[in-house]
Amino acid sequence: MRYLDAVALAKLKNLRFDVRRHLAEGHLAGRHRSLRRGFAQEFAQHRQYVPGDELKRLDWKVYARKERFFVKEYQEEKSLKATLLLDASGSMGFAAGARAPKWESACRLTMALAYLVLAEGDAAGLLTFDTAERSYLAPHRGLGHLELMDEALAKAGPAGETDLAPVLRRAAARLARRSLVFLVSDLLGDARSILALIKAFRARRHEVFVLQVLDPCERDLDYEGPVLFESLEDSSRLRCEASLLRPAYRDLFQRQQKLYQASFEGSGIRYAAFYTDTPWEDTLSRFLAATGLRRC
Repeated sequence: MRYLDAVALAKLKNLRFDVRRHLAEGHLAGRHRSLRRGFAQEFAQHRQYVPGDELKRLDWKVYARKERFFVKEYQEEKSLKATLLLDASGSMGFAAGARAPKWESACRLTMALAYLVLAEGDAAGLLTFDTAERSYLAPHRGLGHLELMDEALAKAGPAGETDLAPVLRRAAARLARRSLVFLVSDLLGDARSILALIKAFRARRHEVFVLQVLDPCERDLDYEGPVLFESLEDSSRLRCEASLLRPAYRDLFQRQQKLYQASFEGSGIRYAAFYTDTPWEDTLSRFLAATGLRRC
């Protein structure tokens, strides 16, 4: 797969969503059923072993017949559906210097999250968007769903302007009951409008995770001399002396980031900023640890 290769899977082998702990602490309360390891109530099915599975769940009788490792899955009274919302607007194609575009990092991050959800036996879906919905895959269980998600991302590509309002409203309408919602975006735009839209998911009692993907240059504006800035979402241009603009820009950026941090924290929304000069797996590991969803 393009965005979840063997190297990425190796980096994910010690990361898991500790959903049971999350539920026990009162998040996503409610009774529903799912496939999950541990505290089994009744056998549900076999699933091929993936790195990180508990060895005690291996079925050695199946191994003796097929010479491949399988684990047992059981029915529980907890179930989760996760929908990953990925910003595919033009600004996500930005890259400074030799760094990879934000889109590349965002796709890898999205696939990593989908893998972690599916590896727990839960369902994951994908919605890509700019000013409107680009593609949608309904949540399904099974690691085989990753192939479809990877194909959808490979076909998408960043382009066009961004308008979160209609997209998030439609996404909210698709979610029939409380779910996990992951928004992967650079969150560039009117911060207060974006916050109001994202908070609407919490008002519907969804569990919301916001992962902001940025290039360090969008934080630092570390250009020198006269610079011609060209929008990736429309035809606008601005020529200016970067050093003159930098102090005001950095102040504005920091104020926006502090607004996001405080507003998300106050609304019970999990948030982290991912910069493209930092390995995504490091930031993801810290993010999961901070949210109480990491288990090594």
